[in-house]
Amino acid sequence: MTFLIPSCERVTSLLTAYEERALGPLDWLGLKLHLALCPPCQTFLDSFERTPALLRRAWSEDSDARCEQALAGALAALREGRVSRGPQHHPEPEAWSALEQGGDPLLALLLRVHLGHCEACRAEHPGEAWVIPPTQDPVEALRPYLPPDTQWRWIRHGLGGARVAILQEDPATGASLNLACLPGGRTTPFHSHSGVERSLVLCGALQDGPAHLRAGDWIAHDPGHLHGPTADPGCECWALIALERPVQFLGWRGVVEWFASRSSGPAPR
Repeated sequence: MTFLIPSCERVTSLLTAYEERALGPLDWLGLKLHLALCPPCQTFLDSFERTPALLRRAWSEDSDARCEQALAGALAALREGRVSRGPQHHPEPEAWSALEQGGDPLLALLLRVHLGHCEACRAEHPGEAWVIPPTQDPVEALRPYLPPDTQWRWIRHGLGGARVAILQEDPATGASLNLACLPGGRTTPFHSHSGVERSLVLCGALQDGPAHLRAGDWIAHDPGHLHGPTADPGCECWALIALERPVQFLGWRGVVEWFASRSSGPAPR
């Protein structure tokens, strides 16, 4: 496809935002032009749009009884102490190689913070140094491992109050370590990735696709993944994020973010 008309792979990654009316004008136009020329993608979109109705039909009439049973089981597990404590989402096996000699130092910091929260992972990786989880200030325990905050480059994302500080950045590869703060109930602007993103929640909680993440939880996204996490209502969510390459915002927002990144500078938390 051309510069304006996206590839089939790109179209499939944009469909969720398209259905949620979250595409910028350039992405919307490119997707429409692609669909006009590509019958297979038209068929895929038709299936994509019919899936929710099919799922509702597949949900039988006795769903209320099943929901009540599931709720009763969950409450019983809470009362009996059968619900596991600590992080529920852990690093993928290959990520742990960052703790070896010569490993990725940005990723290693995220792993050590996760170990500070996760007793189960400390048992699987004995002898590894770990960072004590923050208490009141989500950043205080990390300061010995980070550049001085006067060197952090803060960027505002959207109008909802989300902000990100670039703590370390490799100008050659685009890899970076970032500290993100998302106000309660707010959603990060939809974006995709040209490299792997690995995130660790420091405090608060957020919903990222099907995953609900709390302090110590880890999540990784492969290149091409499209998402916009939402913080739980009531309190800020802070996260430490290691990026292989910068994120890519959609449509007009991508242009705005590019200019914002060039004009941003150190800012107080």
